[in-house]
Amino acid sequence: MKPSQHWGRRQRRLRRAAWAVVAVAVGATVLGLWLRSRSRPETRRPGEDLAEITTRLAGELPAAAPEPRFTDVTAEAGLGSFRAFAGGRSSQLPEDMGAGLAWGDFDRDGDDDLFLVGAGGTMTEPPASWAPSELYENLGDGTFRREAAFPETRILGMSAAWADADGDGWLDLVLTGVDHVLLFWNRQGSFERDDSLSLPGYWAGATWGDFDNDRDPDLYVCGYVRYAPGRGGSQRVSSQYDTAVPYTLNPASFEPERNLLFENDGRGSFTEVAALYGVSNPGGRSLTALWHDFDDDGRLDLYVANDISDNALYLNRGSTFEDAGLAAWVADYRGAMGLAAGDWNRDGDDDLFVTHWIAQENALYDSRLRSVPASAPRPAGETAVPPPTGEPAGPPRPLTFSDVAAPTGLGQIALQAVGWGTEFADFDSDGWLDLFVVNGSTFETAEQPPRLEPQAPFLLWNDGGKRFHDLAPLAEPLARARVGRGLALSDYDADGDVDIALMTLDEGVVLLRNDMPQGRWLELVLRSRGADGEAGSGFGDGATATATVGGLALRRSVGSASYLSQSSRTLHFGLGEAAGVDELEVRWPGGETLSYGGLAADARWEIVEGEPAARRVDRLSRRERVTAFWELQRAAMDAVKIEGDLPKAIGLFVQALELNPDHEDSRYYLANCLAAVGDPSGALAQLEKLTERNPMSHRGYRRWAQVRAMNASGRDDLEAAVEALERALELNPEETGSLISLGEVDLMLGDDAGAEERLEWACRSNPRAVGGFFLRAYISWRRGDGAESVRLLEAAREARGSEWKPEGAAAEGDVKARMHQEESPLARYWQTWDGTPDPDTAFAALHRRLGPAGS
Repeated sequence: MKPSQHWGRRQRRLRRAAWAVVAVAVGATVLGLWLRSRSRPETRRPGEDLAEITTRLAGELPAAAPEPRFTDVTAEAGLGSFRAFAGGRSSQLPEDMGAGLAWGDFDRDGDDDLFLVGAGGTMTEPPASWAPSELYENLGDGTFRREAAFPETRILGMSAAWADADGDGWLDLVLTGVDHVLLFWNRQGSFERDDSLSLPGYWAGATWGDFDNDRDPDLYVCGYVRYAPGRGGSQRVSSQYDTAVPYTLNPASFEPERNLLFENDGRGSFTEVAALYGVSNPGGRSLTALWHDFDDDGRLDLYVANDISDNALYLNRGSTFEDAGLAAWVADYRGAMGLAAGDWNRDGDDDLFVTHWIAQENALYDSRLRSVPASAPRPAGETAVPPPTGEPAGPPRPLTFSDVAAPTGLGQIALQAVGWGTEFADFDSDGWLDLFVVNGSTFETAEQPPRLEPQAPFLLWNDGGKRFHDLAPLAEPLARARVGRGLALSDYDADGDVDIALMTLDEGVVLLRNDMPQGRWLELVLRSRGADGEAGSGFGDGATATATVGGLALRRSVGSASYLSQSSRTLHFGLGEAAGVDELEVRWPGGETLSYGGLAADARWEIVEGEPAARRVDRLSRRERVTAFWELQRAAMDAVKIEGDLPKAIGLFVQALELNPDHEDSRYYLANCLAAVGDPSGALAQLEKLTERNPMSHRGYRRWAQVRAMNASGRDDLEAAVEALERALELNPEETGSLISLGEVDLMLGDDAGAEERLEWACRSNPRAVGGFFLRAYISWRRGDGAESVRLLEAAREARGSEWKPEGAAAEGDVKARMHQEESPLARYWQTWDGTPDPDTAFAALHRRLGPAGS
């Protein structure tokens, strides 16, 4: 081989090798660039729809999902004229946070009435131009009427909540807003405004809860920020998610406000004790708070939703609160707004749901309080081992939560939304708690004048405890975008399902009637003891009811928070296909637990603390209620006047008063019947209710005094009777019955001079006052003035007239006709007098009763 041939082959091999090296280098470079591009984070806008993510996380809607039928009945219900906000926006924070609404039976007619908070209006305009808060009475036929007598209130309002703060059996109202914490005392259906709790500050959510278990509700008020409208100016802006946000709309621009805890000292007087109990949360920027017994120890705990601050969980340890948010894994630093508590997965403990700002996901904190074996979810009515419930208060139990929003379908769906009001409720009565979430942006549009971006709400159906699915896009009233804020739930139309009321800044209130196909259901009204120990005078606040259905336990508690709002106190249980509740266990405030027998489905039941049985409550329209009341009332009066059957009359009066608790005649005659059958304690209790409801009822005070004196066991009883009779006389100075009764009680106290003065006054005022003349004759006889005694006895004979007969000689039917009439302490002595003019004979029985003068 020639050397030149060898060299040529070598050159070709070198060229091929070089090209191979180049190819490898180029390939490596391309591969590196490709790998780098794959690993580099993509720029994403928070909440942006990405098909490869959202499709995977959304999950397909199960075939068993119900049709979400809701009807917007706002206008036809009479609520269409309400507006929450008046005027344009001046880009200030209090204009955008919205307002709430609260369901409560203020007139005690058995259905929920609705209070709507006015958010005010343009802050630069005078308050007279702002939208007022309004109260609407539920008329019982699906419609509402504005309560025109409610005090006109125009503030930058936020929250409202009902509670019986003074223990009189009527729900009072708290209303919060910028520089206002207002109480409205319910005076038997009319309201008296009280500004005594107001102080400078930006006051947001208000919630009632009896944290010290003394049976009067205490009040927690969230302070948001120390808002200073002149600081920074609305022209100063920041960028959030590619959106310009004025400085005055950013809560981070302002220092946080402290929270307030008003301890109820009894009868509606309050002391602010938040710092004393360690719950002032001074760094919180709080919007909403929820009283709830999360650790099942019989004491109400407190969870506080904070905006751009750590949320707070305060566990009630009796004499103080323990800040347990970090230890329980619920102290998230997010923009928290709305709160709801409920046992969504039916594992025997109550869980917590929190709504958040955009791009933050909502949170579903699943409680780990109970150790329940994992098992497949069961439909309502299927046999299962119930978890333990209602343990008495004892050493603190470990309490932790785990956020399961993402795997249950509640996380990703909320990334584009700003969530506000929220509540757990079984909207289709299948036995599983669903969720409703009100959404509405805080970002302004670019148009002038600027407005807020609307967003559609979520109706999150619970698929057997596995995950939630949003049904709202399937129903037009739900799919509609609104600038939502507050949310409150109630079966306002009494048809057995849960209806929705939400507050918006752009439309005012929206009332959505639930027309979904329903399973079987049961509703429960709880009446707890009041601070005075009276059974049934409280509203069940803080109580928890557990319904056992085929071995499965369903928990519900009285109390809610939502966002600036309050839902109905009536508890709703969806029962699926079950025909009723096998057992109902109620844990009353303080930890006492009582059980009740099986209750039928598709009915409302009432349980009064201390009573052994539940009572079924008929759902009547207003017209039906009025008709039924008068039928019972007339039958009761016939039983008294015609039949003389007092036990029958008592039962009928009780039924009538259940339909109309404020009918004075029925309560008055019920008291008389109870006194006549030998139940003075029952009579006194009814008369006390009468004077509580109508402090101007002179006959209520008079009759109470008469019954008290007739059953007196000592001087204290007689002196109490004198005080009540003097009050009756003050109310009606022309009524001689109170004067005569005062004279009788003076005689029983041994005060002949005082008795004679009162009785002489009665005889001058009423020449036919037989008792007055008779008792004056007795006083004269007792002091030895026989002639004056004979003269006054003759005056008594003339006063009673020629047709008078002593009770012992009554014709048949006369006594029955008088059985409903009242008696006074000594009346039987002149009523049985046969008219004899001889004082020794006339006064023998009375003298044996009273004894010598001064004794």
